[in-house]
Amino acid sequence: MKIYILLLLVSFSYCCHAQIQVIRTETEAMDFIVNQGNIYQAKAEELQAILQDFVLEPLLYSTEKQSEPKGYGLKEPGYVTSKAPKQSETTKTAITGKMTVKPTTIMTATNVTIETTMMTVTNTTMDGTTMIVTEITEEPASTQCITDLETFGSDILGEEHYALMMLDSYGKLPPGILQGNILWLGLYDQCLKQSREVDDHQSHFTAQYCLASITKDKNPQPILNVGVCVPDSCNSAELMEYLNVIDESNITVSVMCHKEFDYSSGAIACLTLLAFLGCLILVGTATEAFNKYKQFEIENEGFDRLASTNQPILTDNEQIKTVPVNGQIRVTKSDVGGENTHGFFIQFLLCFSLLTNGSKILKAKQGEGSLGALNGFRVLSLWWVILGHNYVFVATILSNPSKILDVLSRFTFQAIGNATFSVDSFFFLSGLLITYLTLKYLRNNNGKLNWVMFYVHRYLRLTPVYMLVIFIFTTLTPHFTTGPLYSFALDPNPAPGVENQLTYCQDYWWTNLLYINNLYPSSIAEECLAWGWYLANDMQFFIISPFVIYLLYHYFFAGAATWCILLLTCFSSLIGESIKHDLTTESFPTDPTQINFVSDSIYVQPWTRISPYLVGMAVGYILFKYRGRVRMSLTMTILAWVTATVIGLAVVYGLYGNFHGNHLSKAATVVYITLCRFAWAIALAWVVFACTTGYGGPVNSLLSWSVWIPLSRISYCAYLLHPIIMFVFYFSLPTTAYFSDLLMVYFFLGNLVISYAGAFVLSVCAEAPFMALEKLILKRDKSV
Repeated sequence: MKIYILLLLVSFSYCCHAQIQVIRTETEAMDFIVNQGNIYQAKAEELQAILQDFVLEPLLYSTEKQSEPKGYGLKEPGYVTSKAPKQSETTKTAITGKMTVKPTTIMTATNVTIETTMMTVTNTTMDGTTMIVTEITEEPASTQCITDLETFGSDILGEEHYALMMLDSYGKLPPGILQGNILWLGLYDQCLKQSREVDDHQSHFTAQYCLASITKDKNPQPILNVGVCVPDSCNSAELMEYLNVIDESNITVSVMCHKEFDYSSGAIACLTLLAFLGCLILVGTATEAFNKYKQFEIENEGFDRLASTNQPILTDNEQIKTVPVNGQIRVTKSDVGGENTHGFFIQFLLCFSLLTNGSKILKAKQGEGSLGALNGFRVLSLWWVILGHNYVFVATILSNPSKILDVLSRFTFQAIGNATFSVDSFFFLSGLLITYLTLKYLRNNNGKLNWVMFYVHRYLRLTPVYMLVIFIFTTLTPHFTTGPLYSFALDPNPAPGVENQLTYCQDYWWTNLLYINNLYPSSIAEECLAWGWYLANDMQFFIISPFVIYLLYHYFFAGAATWCILLLTCFSSLIGESIKHDLTTESFPTDPTQINFVSDSIYVQPWTRISPYLVGMAVGYILFKYRGRVRMSLTMTILAWVTATVIGLAVVYGLYGNFHGNHLSKAATVVYITLCRFAWAIALAWVVFACTTGYGGPVNSLLSWSVWIPLSRISYCAYLLHPIIMFVFYFSLPTTAYFSDLLMVYFFLGNLVISYAGAFVLSVCAEAPFMALEKLILKRDKSV
């Protein structure tokens, strides 16, 4: 079988549809694509021509010696005819420089029906399509791949069951081309189950699934991705060499084949670490359970003895305490075997107890003086983050991605399309809490602050579980599941020049450790755990915050001036970036060179994102100074609520006109980009202030609901895990998904529940133990 039989294997289904008429006219197709803002910019007739030239014609070449088809599967053989080639077709030179092709036979097939036990294809028409038998004068380097392809091709003509099943696994021309459907995955599972057996029932070769991507004009964005099923003797490099045989063409075909990953040394190390952590959890939990049982037994026995003898009989674990009561000395006993009296090793083990850590997380109460409404804010903001990511990540596996453009134009969808403001809510809350709590600490410690422990505590609070998630993601994610896209998207050792999230973590994990990943690498798409840019910004804001807080506590006007300088620096940066890069607020600019205001140039930089954090610091200072002493009239309260509501709605829904031809002017664009996140924080500031000073009403009742407290405690872990859960789920789907509102609701609820379930496990097994260890090591006088 000739080299070009491989092309037949790449897109066999196209042959069946070569003459299907495009439903829309050429003008309608072009208008549709332009109006929908199709990012691939592929014309309908251009795509058809590419398929014809690079798939249909090349893939129809067969072997020099055609084998006669068996009679058991082929109905009405009269439909298969052969013609002698015209004398003028003595040489075909479409492919130059690598081989010479001599056509010998032309076959036209129409109305072919193939019936097998598992597959039926009826009334398939290939009018005018030709099968050209060729002779190859140059032998390719890998003979085993070609031999297996020839065998596979012969078995297709012979209607061998495995060959037909492999052929049926190919990606086929689906509906929805004009809706951006360029991902034709085929049947991944069916392909991998096939193999060709020889007489002794030993496998001659097994099938492997590959994804062929067609690009045009060296644009990295594919215009088509199609799944193929080929013998496992053919690797990706060979397939790419065979498919890219037309040197002067502007079309490039790249191939990535399914992989079964071996456990790397990093994966083994990660599993070892998790096993060690699991052992500590088991031993710690058993230790606490034994202590509780022993304490319960001692207390009951002591009570019985005291009741029977009426004397203070002590056990080895009890000691006398004298307590003055109403001027008299009363003798009591105390347990010296409690947590405070355990040795360091026992306390170390108790840090990993599921009983203690689980009860702390699930406890639906907080101490006095806490800001209860912030729990609801934190949880609902994270739900908003997950909702936005739900739509972003699912776009990679949709069969109708252009539908999202229609959805974005809805007024009701603006809150989802502008979900980036949910991150500003976290910046606001972080600034508020660090200011409020630090000011209280300064008041209780005579205005002194332990600067070293201030930073060490924060770093140890966030980093261990953060690094553990990166370690698991980088080493174990490839082994979680499988799918037609999974091994390509999460390949720890891809082909040279191919990068993905795992390779970025292998190269740049240390930037996350130092919390500079928002600054290096420069692109968010190349960061390890791309969503970790928020943590880097938050840490950088935290580093400068005590200087402002310290000044506010001791020298208010100096602190206020510093606060104003930081805010003005943020505004100046936004104005400068907006003008320099001609930023736009349009989600899909008509000018492809224009940059959106959520681009890397301003979205992840700390000097452009600090304004909500500064607003939170201001609110934290106000609550520290005036909480419990605020008196407002009903009119003022209503006016403040109306103002905050209008500001919040204007920020979230203010860009609705962009989708309906009412674009902002350049001046209005600069103003919106500069003030939108600051204004959103101002709206939140009133809500928090009202809820914590008694003017929140039902809003405070909702946000202070005790149910939010346990969910709030695991929000950090949920933030770290939810994109990984989405990656694993979406890339393991066996086929594409068709976008619909109900499906997205279902995906969101599933991702939400699984993210929080995983977050609870991560928190109780890693985050809480690390926090307890930090308290044990740095403050050993306190109980764990």
